Amino acid sequence: TTATTIDTNTAKKAMFVLTTIADTICIPPSMFYKPTLTSVHTQIDQKYPNRVIMNVGLVICRYGDVLQIGDGVCVPGDGSAHHEVVFRLVVFRPFVEEVCVGVIDSCDETGINVRL
Repeated sequence: TTATTIDTNTAKKAMFVLTTIADTICIPPSMFYKPTLTSVHTQIDQKYPNRVIMNVGLVICRYGDVLQIGDGVCVPGDGSAHHEVVFRLVVFRPFVEEVCVGVIDSCDETGINVRL
């Protein structure tokens, strides 16, 4: 599925911003016994943190409860329920030439890990 950015709340030169996203969230049959809101939160929390959304930034976490949940739709051949969901995310989006102070945790051939 493809996430759609609805709104990005950006203060001037803010490193962390709130972004409103609309996406189709898939709830597997194994989670049907839970309340829909709990299942949607779990799926968002698994899908989005530590992911980069193009032209938005690096997702840190979900912010608060989901704003809107559509009715679940079952797709033939898939037992999951697919819900259109609108929610907010905390996103790390540094501006050009911003200096971030951190401590190097490790360094190898794949890159440098820095703790902010």
